Amino acid sequence: MKHFKERDFTLFNYMCDILFEFYENNELEHMCALESRMCGNYKTDKQREWLDRFGEVWEAVEERETKRIK
Repeated sequence: MKHFKERDFTLFNYMCDILFEFYENNELEHMCALESRMCGNYKTDKQREWLDRFGEVWEAVEERETKRIK
């Protein structure tokens, strides 16, 4: 992971690292991806689409982790 090297590697931490990089590269306010989509924290349609796809992947990872824990 590029930004959160002190954290153990998990898919969630890796995705947080990816989201952090997205916000830095696009000079956007840092917040949860869902909040960004809801409040319009993006400048272009391409960024909104990226956030939509990121949210879909996040949900898949969350579902996978939930099943793994059970």
